[in-house]
Amino acid sequence: MRTNEQHRAQVGKIARLYYEHGLTHAEIAELQGLSRVKVTRLLADARRLGIVEIRVHSDEPPFAEIEAALVQRYDLQRAWVAPDFGSDLERSTNSLGLVGAACLTELVPPAQRVAVGLSASVAASVAHLRDTPAADVEVVPVAGSRAGRSSVSNPGQLALGLAQAFDGTAFSLPAPLLASTAEAAEIMRRDDGVRAMLERAAAADLLVVGIGSVHRASEALLKSVTHAEFAALRRAGAVGDVSARFFDPAGDPVPSGVDDRVIGLDLPALRAIPTRVGIAGGPDKHAALRTALSTGLINVLVTDSGSAAAVLGLDARSA
Repeated sequence: MRTNEQHRAQVGKIARLYYEHGLTHAEIAELQGLSRVKVTRLLADARRLGIVEIRVHSDEPPFAEIEAALVQRYDLQRAWVAPDFGSDLERSTNSLGLVGAACLTELVPPAQRVAVGLSASVAASVAHLRDTPAADVEVVPVAGSRAGRSSVSNPGQLALGLAQAFDGTAFSLPAPLLASTAEAAEIMRRDDGVRAMLERAAAADLLVVGIGSVHRASEALLKSVTHAEFAALRRAGAVGDVSARFFDPAGDPVPSGVDDRVIGLDLPALRAIPTRVGIAGGPDKHAALRTALSTGLINVLVTDSGSAAAVLGLDARSA
């Protein structure tokens, strides 16, 4: 099995041949005994891994008009839009992460305290942060972390990664995302350390979260919430969630056994944070995004062009 070091070495070699020596994909493929498709994938990895960095000296966003339309329609502070790659999840996540990183680079440094929630899209954005300015910022998770193997999309890991990118200070919440029972959750919420961290998160001036869907659950929630519980949430009217806090089409909390087990800020506390960034995209998120925007759950949006068109009621091709 190839190690990460071996893969990085091969990626670096291919990147040098292409960017420094000017060889074509076909020439590299013949020289290295690879397929052209493999060369293309390795060059994509070169950018994803930070081995190759491309700088575009322009401030003009490619979707300026649709960003302006989103701001006007939903009274947002700001919107960022990435290209839509349809069913290609890897390219979609990468593109959304690039645009999310631009959003974080602009909004994090002026903040004094950032609260961050469970999200693969937020994790992709943090991973794309480069050359960020140092900021005297505190980063706090809005909820506990998923039990088991460490994951970059867990709030605790995200808080650490975001703080490190800006040379800030990270705080941890000593609790799971979901307790095994409502009774266990209530005991944990009364713990002095847990209560202090949740109070610190509630006092943040910037919130950065993903928007979940009830149609395709995140990996983290799938390991903590049963299929029967997801079905019950859908029957109760849930259309999406923020860090396991599910909401209905009116943006109101959906009472459930899942909600009773969450160790984290509730929806009213999240809404009370002044600047609320939602990073999410994909067809399964359209209903949840529309609700989060129309009910003020978020007031800054990072999404893809297809999702932007959907929440604006436009033909996707016009985006």
